[in-house]
Amino acid sequence: MKRFFISTLLLNLFAVMFAATPILGTNEATADQLYNFVKAQNSSFDREIAEQFIAVSAKYGLRGDIALCQSIVETGWFKYTGGTAVTPDDHNYCGLGVTQLGQKGCQFSTVKEGVTAQIQHLYAYACTKAIPSGETLIDPRFKYVTRGSAPNWEDLGGKWAAATEYGTKILNLYTQMMGSAPTTSASLTASKTSISLSATCGGTSRGTSVTITGQNLSDIIYVNSSSSAFKVTKSSNWNDLTGGTISVALNTALNAGTYSGYIAVQSGSGTNMKRIEINCTGTLTGDNSGDNGNTGGNDTPSSTPTAVPNSFSTDWCYSAVNGSSTSWMNPANDLTRNMALKDNKLYVVQRDTDNGCGYIRIVNAMTGALTSSLNTTGIAKESYMLSSVANMGGTIVACNLSTSATGALRVYSWSSDAAAPSLVLETTNHGARSGDLMSASGTINNGKLYFTSNTGYAGKIYVYTVTNGTASATPTVITLKNANGTDYDLGGGFAVIDIKVNSDGTFWATGKAGYPALFSASGTLIRQLSAAAVDNNMIGSCYTPFTFGQFSLAAAVSYTTGVQQGYLNLINTTGGEVSATKIKSFPVLGSSGVSNATFVSTALSQVENNKVHLWVLIPKQGVAKYTATAPSGIDDIVANNDAAIVISNGVIAVEGAQAANITLVAMTGAIVAQANEQIDATTINPGIYVAVATLADGSRITAKLAIR
Repeated sequence: MKRFFISTLLLNLFAVMFAATPILGTNEATADQLYNFVKAQNSSFDREIAEQFIAVSAKYGLRGDIALCQSIVETGWFKYTGGTAVTPDDHNYCGLGVTQLGQKGCQFSTVKEGVTAQIQHLYAYACTKAIPSGETLIDPRFKYVTRGSAPNWEDLGGKWAAATEYGTKILNLYTQMMGSAPTTSASLTASKTSISLSATCGGTSRGTSVTITGQNLSDIIYVNSSSSAFKVTKSSNWNDLTGGTISVALNTALNAGTYSGYIAVQSGSGTNMKRIEINCTGTLTGDNSGDNGNTGGNDTPSSTPTAVPNSFSTDWCYSAVNGSSTSWMNPANDLTRNMALKDNKLYVVQRDTDNGCGYIRIVNAMTGALTSSLNTTGIAKESYMLSSVANMGGTIVACNLSTSATGALRVYSWSSDAAAPSLVLETTNHGARSGDLMSASGTINNGKLYFTSNTGYAGKIYVYTVTNGTASATPTVITLKNANGTDYDLGGGFAVIDIKVNSDGTFWATGKAGYPALFSASGTLIRQLSAAAVDNNMIGSCYTPFTFGQFSLAAAVSYTTGVQQGYLNLINTTGGEVSATKIKSFPVLGSSGVSNATFVSTALSQVENNKVHLWVLIPKQGVAKYTATAPSGIDDIVANNDAAIVISNGVIAVEGAQAANITLVAMTGAIVAQANEQIDATTINPGIYVAVATLADGSRITAKLAIR
């Protein structure tokens, strides 16, 4: 009995010592653990690789945490040394297709594709099941594997690699990783998160110092201003990983007025992102602006709006949900794709059901009535004869759609509504599918055309320079990147990344796999729009920012279900896009079951005094015009040369006349305080406000006040 007991113990011990480790299973390590383990040996290791090993393997029920250790073996800690021909941009992390030293092997377009190919190859060895539903086979050598021949990591020796200890070497690395000490969590802080500034136009703005502190950061700290009104500089003690002191000052070269924005301080991206926004308000005054914080004086107010819109109307709407249509627009089909605005006219791109012909309808933007069409004589047919249209500094330009990398992408221009089209661009140098959306900046004589392509899942922008009506056929290609240098994914099913270019060269990009995002001229992510502002739906493909008086607003499309039931959202971005809020969602265009399968949509805006005219087009769902109007009470002030609103000894009051009532209004249009004769300013949060006083004689005056 005693001998039997000892034998059983030995058998159990052997079972534990020689237990196999299945390739299939649930990840036990986190992306942070994977990243930090490799980072300790390779300071340039891309965090996205670790994130993708966890994300992709979870779809296959496979141990991606151990698969990364396999990649360490294959790539030498992702350094690709020792004479290998494989380079980091091949995204081949496991030697796929490499059968001898110096051989290049398989190449993949993105990190995600490279990781997916490796996971799929392991999946082929581990089991005989089909790849998960919805997944696309990336691994070009999947078919060469004897399915299910190596269900355990230990079994890979002699199969994946010639060395019999290959699997054991991988598992030893995994054991080291899981036994490594956890790293201290990273943090990013600022000594101030709100700044109020004031200066005189043309004068010197005294900067406000803010201390930025970074701890255990693995990504560089980037500092950017959301507005040209605020200049930010780093002091000599600045360190890209630990921070230091920054100084924020007003740009005194601007006109007198009230400005708002924020300084974005960010390290990393995605789940590893640490970000702070320092909210900034500033007041620039002229030489004769008055004392005691009175920045408005007694000037007669202009028609510039001093509040965001709070009144809304539907002017016309041809919609799938209400069944309305017109001679040129039937939302029951997919014939309408895109539109541009010029001189109160909409230029709307349409096509025949057989794609044989294309049209650009000219529509009265205010009434929705068809007036005429542009001449399309001589325009060559490609996949679509016409697909997208833009206003290029007063000249209408339109393009065709090329659905293959070898098809010709063409752009035409019209010098007037009665003119024949002129060929601006013809090229096959445009990546894969191109022409779903086109953007333009500058003029037809000195400008640029912007297209996107769905190469892999990395957002690529193709920029063609136009000189004297003709575009260069060779583009400049910009690849969208996160702040840490990894590819920024806006979705690759269709090339429907919408581009809005700013005067400083930065641009907004919106696609079907990301919220509207601002990028530098070279394509690096600066910041993104708040998800809540577009109802947490990232499929929209249009984002149109514009200025409304002293406010920053934007129009963007969102959906309630997938790409069904499209809405136009009016958004307030005055305090910064990351904290942006939705002002209004305009009536639904589509209905349940009616999908915008093209993902293309258009939102346009035009400001007129205290009104915003808004247009939206969603294929298969409709086209509509709305008007948003700001309250006009503050704009209709009567000047009174004997009275002024001032702040004195912590009190807001009227000098030079008797006040019957004083109202203090925030820059959002919300009433903050009201009183008969004076308001206690010490109870008001610091910021910029509009004060309106009704005098005893019935007249009214106004002033912008900076409360500190």
